[in-house]
Amino acid sequence: MSNFNSHKKVMLTIAGLLVLCLSLSSCDTLRQKFTRHKKKGDIEDQTFVPVLEPEEYPTIQEDPERNYKEQYSMIKAWYQDLWTALNDKNSPGYIHYTIKEIINHITQMEKLVDVPTQENLVKLASFLDYYNISLDSSWDMRNTSRIQSDLRAFDRFLRDHLRIDKIKGHLVSATGTTSSK
Repeated sequence: MSNFNSHKKVMLTIAGLLVLCLSLSSCDTLRQKFTRHKKKGDIEDQTFVPVLEPEEYPTIQEDPERNYKEQYSMIKAWYQDLWTALNDKNSPGYIHYTIKEIINHITQMEKLVDVPTQENLVKLASFLDYYNISLDSSWDMRNTSRIQSDLRAFDRFLRDHLRIDKIKGHLVSATGTTSSK
C-alpha cells in the first residue's frame, strides 16, 4: 500500500511539473499576443497636407419665414410643457424656466415681424404675466382657474393671430423690408 501511495505522489509531481513547463513555455506567445506594437505602415504612409488658404463658407441666408416657423413651433412645444407642469404641479423653478423660454422665443419672433404684429406678440406674452406672478404663492393660494383661462387665451391668440398664414405679409427680412410672399 505504501508503494501505491508513493507511486501516486510521483505521478502527481510529474504531472505538476509538466503543467508548469507547458505554462512557462507558452508564456512567450501570450506575452507577444498582448504586447502593443506600433503600426509601421499606417503612420509612415500618411502625409500631412496643411491648408494654406482658409475656405470661405457661404453666409447663412436669413429666411424670416423659416425662422418664424421654428420659433412658433418652439413656443407650441414649451406651451405644452407649461400646461403639463400646471397639471402635474411641478416646481415653481421649472415653471419659471418654461415661461422664460416662451418669452425668449416670443422676443426672437418680434425681430422677424413688423410693428403691428410686434404689438400682438407683446399681448401674447402678457397672457403669461399672471401665472408668472402667482408662482410666488403656494399651490393652494393660486387661482388655478384664472391660470388655465389665461393659458387657453394664450393658445387661442397664438393660433388665431400669429400663425404663419395669418402674418405672412408682415414678415420683415434682415434688411428691414417687409416680405410679400
